[in-house]
Amino acid sequence: MKKLILLLLLGWLCSLAFAMTTAKSLFYADSYMLRAEGIEASYWNPARLRSGRATDLWLPGLNSAVSVSNNALDLDTYNYFVSRDTLHAVDKEHILRNVKGKLSLSAESSISIFGFTMGNTALSSSTRIFAKSEAQEDILRLALYGNTEDSYSFNKASNNVSATAYSDISYGFGDLKVPFIPPELPEIKAGFSVSALIGLGDIQTRHFTSEFSTDPQSGTNASLEAVIRSSNGGIGFKSMLGLYSKVTPQMELGLTLDNIFGNIVWLGAREEREYQVKIDSLFVTNFDDDFYDQTDETRDIDSYSSTLPMELRLAGKYDLDFMDLSADWVQGFKESAVTNATGRLSIAAGLKPLPFLPLGFGILLPNSQTPLKTSYSIGISSKMHEFAIAVQSYNSLIPGYKSKGVSVGTSMRFWF
Repeated sequence: MKKLILLLLLGWLCSLAFAMTTAKSLFYADSYMLRAEGIEASYWNPARLRSGRATDLWLPGLNSAVSVSNNALDLDTYNYFVSRDTLHAVDKEHILRNVKGKLSLSAESSISIFGFTMGNTALSSSTRIFAKSEAQEDILRLALYGNTEDSYSFNKASNNVSATAYSDISYGFGDLKVPFIPPELPEIKAGFSVSALIGLGDIQTRHFTSEFSTDPQSGTNASLEAVIRSSNGGIGFKSMLGLYSKVTPQMELGLTLDNIFGNIVWLGAREEREYQVKIDSLFVTNFDDDFYDQTDETRDIDSYSSTLPMELRLAGKYDLDFMDLSADWVQGFKESAVTNATGRLSIAAGLKPLPFLPLGFGILLPNSQTPLKTSYSIGISSKMHEFAIAVQSYNSLIPGYKSKGVSVGTSMRFWF
């Protein structure tokens, strides 16, 4: 039974997972704005789309990544859980101590479709998926201990699901010199990208409340109300503005504002599904197959919009003779399936011990929404191509039993 509880919980969380700006950001734990060149610059900082560079080419599916993270559960905890025939209080607290109010999961994936550059312009397409879910700690506590309190309450703030998937067709234009900069100051370049969005699917928790109580006089009483909205087709738009400056021969700085006018209007099959479950005055003596009332209503709804909240990114990069160091700060303006309202900082290093062997390391510092993430990458490069793979660990410096998930990514680019 204990295996089933945790496997169902993990399965529920991970079934929502899948979908990142571009795959190669995984290689440096998201500290990638000033590393992105060619096609990827259109997604990270279009100001870095520069004239005079070789044509960059993306082929379908070769630049892809999947990333899943949660705030509480790792493989070591799972093994600890299933290795015990009987769970004592200390075992249950071992499981609960990292939950910190709620279980939360965020997941991203990015898959390249096509892309190429021509001078300081780029045209590309990719598919991106974002998903988030949260479950209140009391749900797991109730499963482990039973009802130790007289009543429990659950609401949407700590129990919700959201997921959005879309493909983009993006055009970037960069290498624009910002005018009126005094000659004694470093040159600043600007760029922009615009993206037509094709909505593939959307699911949102619109309402969730649940109550559970028990006492000797009235027995067990419970209620649940949930409204889930979904659609499977839409159209939309988003844009990005970027600034870039090479302050010194070694130091680069950048700024972007993403998801400007970001919005998807869902026009395909649209519905709202309402679930209601109610249990009144249940005692052992009246327990039968009809001890609860359930209603499940589905209704068509009008078209609706999903806003992609804006996101600010600041970055710096310093080049040394033998390696480079970078740092990115990201701040979403609003919590959504696509963005976090909690800012995050990532730092990374890249080096080439041999001319054909690029290596990378990145670390995303933890916050209340995201665990520690560390990335390791290795590749093979030449004057005409680069192939690289990466692995990322959560809540652990090295992928292993303490990791709260693992991510993988591949990158393959060609120049001519």
